[in-house]
Order: sequence, then structure tokens, then C-alpha cells
Amino acid sequence: MEKGSKVEGLEIKMIIKSLKKYAKFIFEKKWTQEENDAFLSLITPKKNSKLVDLGCGDGRLTLLFAEKAKANGITGVESGEIKRLINSKKIKVVSANLNHPLPFKDNSFDIVVSHFSLEHLYNTDVFIKETRRILKKGGYTVVATDNLASWPNILSLLAGWQPFSSAYGVADKPLGNPFAGSGDFVVEEGDSLGELSHNKVLSYQTIHEAYVEYGFKVNKMLGVGYFPFFGALSRFFCSFDARHAHLLLIKATKK
Repeated sequence: MEKGSKVEGLEIKMIIKSLKKYAKFIFEKKWTQEENDAFLSLITPKKNSKLVDLGCGDGRLTLLFAEKAKANGITGVESGEIKRLINSKKIKVVSANLNHPLPFKDNSFDIVVSHFSLEHLYNTDVFIKETRRILKKGGYTVVATDNLASWPNILSLLAGWQPFSSAYGVADKPLGNPFAGSGDFVVEEGDSLGELSHNKVLSYQTIHEAYVEYGFKVNKMLGVGYFPFFGALSRFFCSFDARHAHLLLIKATKK
């Protein structure tokens, strides 16, 4: 019995390893490009516009977004720790915490983009209200974030596990979900874990209602990534069931 148990345990580990490898493949190789393309499709060009990227990282995507928008004024907001990674002279970098009021005047920008920062915040309401405040009337925002109601997250909860989208936050590796992969995620300083983890992952309905609540007109919402599929099949399911897609994108205009 002991030998059989060891064999069964080894088989389970191999299955988990294979599933993790497949999930990493579709997320990093397939869904990432699909999401980038979908995000760009929501950006409407506005000549001589001013664009701000809330959570700009190293600035590479910021420049792509600004190019599609035909913006000539580009601002990126990040924490002081990441600020040094941005090496483009085209971006004005501002160090700020997105959980708090932003250091910009009212009606400062035509376009506000945010690419996977929303889920890291604990003051989501402040973020959305500040987005509206710094936008000019008729300006728009495009935001990408994780979806709490994706099928993998739902199945994880049914199994009594932590959802994939919030498996980080307690330690420097995912806990509470045996299928959650660590990838290349490394936290060098424990004090930074709270900011880097997903603190408030929202569902499709919550995101839609929140932007309406704070004075936006929702123009479009898209889903990207429909596990376990990728490519045309994933896009097909997302086209009529974005509510259970792995990633969500919203475009909303300031009234």
C-alpha cells in the first residue's frame, strides 16, 4: 500500500506540474499578446492629447499606448522603487501611490490608461474617483485587470482553495492553491509584498457598476483568456461570456 501511495502521489505531482506548464504557456504566450492587442483596440486616437499611465512599470507599454493615442504629452505614475527602471526621456515620471489622491490638477488629461494596477489596490474607490477628477470632460480611461469570477477562480473556491488571482499576499510564494504557479515573481523585501500582491480583485459586474457609480459612461467591456482554451476558441467564448474570462478590460468616458 505504501508503494502504491508513493506512485499515486508522484502521478498527482506530475499532473499538477503539467497543468502549471500549460497554464503558463497560454497565459504568457497566448493571452498576454491577445490582451495587449485588445487593450490597444480600445484606445481611440486623439491628436495632441495628454495621456497618463497609472502604474506604468518600465514604460514600454506606456509608449505603445501613447503612440496609438497619438498623444504628445506622456506621463507615467509609479512608486519610487520602480521609477528608476524607466529609461525613456519621452515619459514624465511621477512617483505616487495609486491608493491616494494623485498629484495632478483637475481636468489635466485627455486619456487615462492603467494596465493591471487596479487589482493591487486597496482603495479602489479613490483610484476611480481620482481617474475621473484628472480627466477632462469627454476624456476616457482604459483599464485592464484580473477577474475574480473567472472559471479557474470559481473552481478554486469550490475546492476550498485560494483563487488564482489572489494566491499571493501572505508569503513570497503562492499559498492556498496547489495549482498556482510562482512564475518569475520574486519579492526581495517582505515589506513590499502587500503592494505587489493582488489586494482587491473585482468581478465584471462590480467593475461596471463602480465606474457608473463614479460618473462614467461605460463604452465597452472585454474579456480575454478563457481557460482552458487559447486562440480562436478562447476568443469565441469570451465574445459572449466575458463575465467568466480570466482578464477584463473596460473603456469608460467621463460624463
